[in-house]
Formats: sequence, structure tokens, C-alpha cells
Amino acid sequence: VQITLSHFGMPLSVDPAESFPKRMLDTTMDVDCPEWLDWLHGGLQFQAIHHLFPRLPRHRLREVRKMVEKFATENEIKYTHMTFARSNQFVIGQMKEIADQVALLANPEGQLKVE
Repeated sequence: VQITLSHFGMPLSVDPAESFPKRMLDTTMDVDCPEWLDWLHGGLQFQAIHHLFPRLPRHRLREVRKMVEKFATENEIKYTHMTFARSNQFVIGQMKEIADQVALLANPEGQLKVE
């Protein structure tokens, strides 16, 4: 579930001129959780930070998050993070939007078929 939340709701990057940090922060999101739940998520809740620093030990991810937030703010890069519940709602909403687009492609008249 954690990998799905961190990746599936975010857009794909197609701009070759986009900087590495911007691409990583645009295409993944982090899931907010209390520090005492870090062991349960196993560091996967910091997926954007992991993409920026893949060799960083997971016990340092929360600490580095503050630096990433500061960097993103200073460079006007959106750093997406939300609670576990909100990220589930967000991803389901994104999947519904994609399904609606596919339905429109399957029905060129623009009428959604309800059966």
C-alpha cells in the first residue's frame, strides 16, 4: 500500500530540462505519520526523500525531511506529503479520474455508459 500511495497519485515527469530534485518531488509524495509509527512503515513513508537520497539510512529520513522541506520552499518546488488517510483518498481520486478518461476514450461521443 505504501508504495502505491507514494507513486500512483503523482504525475509522470516528461520534461527533460527539469532538475533532478524537482522531478523527484513532483513524481512522489511522502506520507505523514507520527514518529512512533516509523517502524511500521519501515521508512517507506519517506519515499520522495528516499528518491532524492537512495543510500540514506532509513533512521535518518525523518531528520532529512526538514532539510528537504526547507529546500523545496526556498526553490519554489512543491513537496507533497499528507496523512495516510488523506493520501488514500487522493490516490483513489486520481485513479477515478484516470478511469473516467479511459471511459471517454472508449466512448468517443463523450457519453459515459452506465449499466
